[in-house]
Amino acid sequence: MKKVLVVLIALLLLTGCASALESAQKSVDKYNEELITYNQKISDYNTAAKTRNESVKALTEELNSSQESINRNETPFDENTLVELKDAIMKGNDVLVAEVEVLPEFNKIVVSESLSDEELKSLKIQAEQDLKTMKGVTVPETPEAVNYSEILSVLQEAHKNYENSIKSLKQITAPADEFVMSRLQSIDTIMGMEAVTEDHDPNGLLNKAGGYIGTVYFRDIRVKEDDLYILDGGTIIDTGTDGGGAIEIYPDAEGAQKRNDYLATWDGTIFDSGSHVVYGTIVIRTSTHLTATQQKELTEKILNALIEIKE
Repeated sequence: MKKVLVVLIALLLLTGCASALESAQKSVDKYNEELITYNQKISDYNTAAKTRNESVKALTEELNSSQESINRNETPFDENTLVELKDAIMKGNDVLVAEVEVLPEFNKIVVSESLSDEELKSLKIQAEQDLKTMKGVTVPETPEAVNYSEILSVLQEAHKNYENSIKSLKQITAPADEFVMSRLQSIDTIMGMEAVTEDHDPNGLLNKAGGYIGTVYFRDIRVKEDDLYILDGGTIIDTGTDGGGAIEIYPDAEGAQKRNDYLATWDGTIFDSGSHVVYGTIVIRTSTHLTATQQKELTEKILNALIEIKE
């Protein structure tokens, strides 16, 4: 009798398993059949929606990133880079459209005999729910395509220029002597340079109140030695700005401007020491023995060397 009961229980269990498997398979078959039709129905729409949304997302992210840069309120060397970035942001916002809905996507379901009754029931419920969802989806009109490649390129370039301009100003804001000297090496007419020390500073202003925090004197090959007053054993520092020029470095722009204003009081006199101009917190000086054109060109070369952004 006990053997009979065991056999009956086993049969019932097998029947139950077979029933759960069969029931799940029927629901899944209906789901998979509808899936073919559904995927064909939404294919063109979703492809267009995703392409549009990718373009919208790329422009949105760059707009946000550019605005965040502006919000840091850092000063660029060239104020025009800020103007151009703001203009690019405005134009980007003018053409930006909203993302569109991407219709839900489903994958084919395969029923495995290794699943438990609970797993089969869960699979059946999920298949029936997704089937209902697919049948209830209405496909909108295909969204209009957008192409932001041009405006995005302009915006990215303006953003990069603004960020680089900020870095450029930082490079000429209280730079170290070593940085200045490393950049002067790229100028072909400069044949040597030397930074002042507290023990060797002709003006005696190094690290004093209102004075500079560094100065690098340099020699220019176009200045003839016959035009210079050089003592035996004299150094580039001893020759002073007459030998080519100097980069005076101040802790702030105010100090640099005061120094420049002082130098201007001697312009056109017998004590004229050459050209001088303020950028950031530095004063770029060039020799009075250079022509006006040479002074201007050398100043521009020095400035460009100092503000160049090297990746």
